[in-house]
Amino acid sequence: MDRVDSADATIEPVFGQIETVSLTERVISALKDAFFTGKLKPGDPIVERQLAREMNVGTPVVREALISLKHEGFVRRVNNKGSYVTQFTAREVRELYTLRIELETLALQWARTRVTDADLVELTRLVDRLVEAGTRESRSDFLKADFEFHRYYWRLSGNPFLADSLERMMAPLFSFVVLASDLPMTAAMAREHYTFIDALRGMQEPEFTEAVRKALGGFAARWIAVTSMPKEQRLANGK
Repeated sequence: MDRVDSADATIEPVFGQIETVSLTERVISALKDAFFTGKLKPGDPIVERQLAREMNVGTPVVREALISLKHEGFVRRVNNKGSYVTQFTAREVRELYTLRIELETLALQWARTRVTDADLVELTRLVDRLVEAGTRESRSDFLKADFEFHRYYWRLSGNPFLADSLERMMAPLFSFVVLASDLPMTAAMAREHYTFIDALRGMQEPEFTEAVRKALGGFAARWIAVTSMPKEQRLANGK
């Protein structure tokens, strides 16, 4: 019988196990990237067979990915017609942003009691990135940095159900309202986010909630107004 070297038996593994990523998850990731970069726009049809052919995967894999994306709000399926990239009506945008103010205010209230100096440094870094993207007028980078900033304090709330609800609700809105608005993403818009950091740094109630709700209300008013504009006016404002 071979002798097992006792030294070898106690060696700690250097690498963790590599997580297998399914084909479905890869298709979901590719489609989300297309949404966030504007390659697929609100209202665009998604043809399962064409998508499967382009990605070199089976149609069932694409169908499974679309079902998942439907639950996340990115895709809408119409009976006997197929799947389409989500397109919100002005009324839906107004209702979603109204709900966002309530849920995100709650997330920030809970985050206020948990935030650390390290969290404030990270949040500041994320807004700095957002300002830089606005300075470069990079819409896709702005959108990604903006979403990452908000996601950070959703998680900081300490309630995973609240954080997940906000992420599912806001991800399609960020993609299909903000990115598709034709408005320039500016450094001035980005700097508005420092309000949340200032509030978390030490603002007490009721000033804390008042400042948060005012900032969130300003965001909501901007995008609700944009959604209500005729397309020709949005294009003119974006020039």
